[in-house]
Amino acid sequence: MNYKTIIIGIVLPIAIWVLAGLMIMGILALPSPVTISAGESKLDPLVSVRAATKFESTMTVQADGVVVPFREIRLAAQVAGRIDHKSENCRAGRQVKQGDELFRIDQRDYLLTQQQLASQQQQAEIDLEQVTLDIIKAGDLLKLANADLDLQIKEYERLKDLRVRNAITDADVERGQRGVIAAQNVIVRNTADLDTARKREYRLKSNKELLNIQMQKANLDLERTIVISPVDGVIVQELVETDSFAERGTTLVVIEDTQRAEIRANLKMDDLMWVLDGQSESANGTQNYTLPSHPVTVTYEFSGKRPLTLTWQGRLDRFDGRGLDTSTRTIPIRIVVDEPDTGTLNGIGNLVRGMFVELTISVFTPDSMVLIPKRSLTTSNQVYVVRTSGQSGGESTTEINGIYSVVENVIPLRESENDEGEFWVIDTNACDLAVGDWIVTQRMFGLPVNDSEKSKVRIRTTD
Repeated sequence: MNYKTIIIGIVLPIAIWVLAGLMIMGILALPSPVTISAGESKLDPLVSVRAATKFESTMTVQADGVVVPFREIRLAAQVAGRIDHKSENCRAGRQVKQGDELFRIDQRDYLLTQQQLASQQQQAEIDLEQVTLDIIKAGDLLKLANADLDLQIKEYERLKDLRVRNAITDADVERGQRGVIAAQNVIVRNTADLDTARKREYRLKSNKELLNIQMQKANLDLERTIVISPVDGVIVQELVETDSFAERGTTLVVIEDTQRAEIRANLKMDDLMWVLDGQSESANGTQNYTLPSHPVTVTYEFSGKRPLTLTWQGRLDRFDGRGLDTSTRTIPIRIVVDEPDTGTLNGIGNLVRGMFVELTISVFTPDSMVLIPKRSLTTSNQVYVVRTSGQSGGESTTEINGIYSVVENVIPLRESENDEGEFWVIDTNACDLAVGDWIVTQRMFGLPVNDSEKSKVRIRTTD
């Protein structure tokens, strides 16, 4: 007899009898069934709920953006010439102040032009003084000629009277007449000289004004040979060196204005609607194509082993063009930060171009916003509620009866978190929810909804 035969014939039957005995003992040890009264068997299911509360915080819109220069100035030469001097501070990455000298163009040609015009101005002054004297002289001669004409006329009249009395001959009268004509010729000549002198004076004055304008232009050109920084900023690019020749209009250096910064961002259409809510209308009753100046919190997080977060305060400024971005179907906007310098990290903490930042835009918060528990919203945008008859979450009731119902098309606007847990922010104007509604936090599977008989449930609240 082998071991297999012994196990099958002896050990296995004994094990079966022992197992059967243990099962009988377990059945006998079970408690007797509890008898449930008729009243207890009719109790409705108990549902875990939480009251919907009003959203009291400020509504915000989240977005991402990239920092771009507020202004990028391409500083060009306004006069032609050789670069005679370049400042040591005029290097890419260096910070410059408004009024700092960056370049000096060779001034010798412009100094000679200035001296030449100064000499011409001096000569014009002399010529103008001379013609003034000529005018005075011509005027005096004209006065004398008029006086002489008066005398000649009187003499001619006396001679005619004498001729009437036959005291003189006709030749004497003709001689007096020739004297009058000669005096008239002198007046005409002096009048012409006076007119000529006055025209010369007008021409010399015009020439003097032209020389003054040319001198102003020469002074301006001489001033423009010194190229200064028009703003406080950082040099982005330098394009010429000392002894290079620069034509008029040649770009010398590119400076980025660091007094303010701009952020280029895109908003979704529904976020834009929140931004535009509460915007005042213009006088004619229509809304302008502008953004309201809502405050914007700009945040940048350093990556790496030293986590650091920097924050700036900005404001909505304008739309970046008109229409939608064809690739993302979003609205491009611009945000302005008036103080991009944080004064930390030795300038590294400033808001500079190329930074990818997070934006938090404070917007108008309507009174229709409520908070519901985050776990109460299903993946199909449904929220189960308990409809009670006149009893809401504001009452200190221990136990309430109601109807197990469902609300469709509940669209969450944003997440919210406080000491009581995580919540969704819901707009009650878009769904059948209100402050004080009992929101089911643990769904009852298999229980009918919206049935006045089969959907009865109980909820338990705390005082």
